[in-house]
This record gives sequence, structure tokens and C-alpha cells, in this order.
Amino acid sequence: MSVDPNPRSWFDRVIGACMSVLLAVVALYCAIQVLQSILPFLIACVGVVAIIWAVWAVIQYRRNRY
Repeated sequence: MSVDPNPRSWFDRVIGACMSVLLAVVALYCAIQVLQSILPFLIACVGVVAIIWAVWAVIQYRRNRY
């Protein structure tokens, strides 16, 4: 069993945990801001793709019906 030559105090561990939580919160905030900025574009793209797919499905249905 090896012993750590530089043991960290509980205060260092708490500060490290707080910094990790802070970094995670900042990363989540940035990700949400990016998502909010591109969300209208994504919704428009999904709508266009859905309309194209629906038109294609109707055409295929009408062709294969007879």
C-alpha cells in the first residue's frame, strides 16, 4: 500500500469540488445559450424535412395504389 507524499487537506478537496461544480454550471449555461440561438433554425429545418417527407410519402402512396 503506497502512501501519498502530499496528502490534500479537506479544504483543498472542498475547493476542488466547488470549482468542478462551478465549471459544470458554466458549461451547461453556455450549451443552453448556444442551443437557444440555433433552436429556430433547427425547428425550421425539421419542418422543411417533414414537409418534404410527407409529400414524398403521398406521391409514393398514390403511385403504388394502382
